[in-house]
Amino acid sequence: MIYQEVLLVAKVLCVDDEKNVRNLMRKVLEDEGYEVVAVSSGEEAQELLNRERFNILTLDLKLPGISGIDLLKKLQEEGMEVPAIVISAIATPEAIVEAMKNGAVDFLSKPFSPEELLEKIKGVLEMEKMTFSKMERIAKSLMEKGKYDESEKIVRKMFSLVPSSPIPHYLYSLILSSRGNKDLALKHLKAALTLDGNYYPAREELKKYEEKN
Repeated sequence: MIYQEVLLVAKVLCVDDEKNVRNLMRKVLEDEGYEVVAVSSGEEAQELLNRERFNILTLDLKLPGISGIDLLKKLQEEGMEVPAIVISAIATPEAIVEAMKNGAVDFLSKPFSPEELLEKIKGVLEMEKMTFSKMERIAKSLMEKGKYDESEKIVRKMFSLVPSSPIPHYLYSLILSSRGNKDLALKHLKAALTLDGNYYPAREELKKYEEKN
């Protein structure tokens, strides 16, 4: 199961050209324990997304310069897998369909209440949790069948999805061990335990390693 902490420490990028909306989202989300970065343009958002990892993106459609839809298209073209919630006063069926077609996972119309914003954010993060858990199961299943290369592709996606989880480090250590790369496998086991010293699978694997060496 994915870590519950992801809901508490999730990093949110809010993109809106209205200062009062940015301030509202920052206050509401920070009061709930989220880490928030708020910017006013698609260009700023794209630059940040190229440098940093975010768990979720909230995005207005009408922005100065690059529009919200164009930013979604660019993220898809560049393979950036960050779940996006479009938050806009343009809430026509056509606008919603276009946003979803270009990669948005949800839509919230303006004006919105703090409760509505939190419900959308938590809903998307819960969806990401289920995705992560499914990826973990598939990666383990592939390893059991000896398909380590295929498993590695999934584990790499897990790293970007939840950087704060020890699970990808643990799984990657198993993949590396299967290839005889014991030193790097050990580093990933230790990385998993740095993130959570009580993560049982990594502790047991490290114990086996120490007994053999």
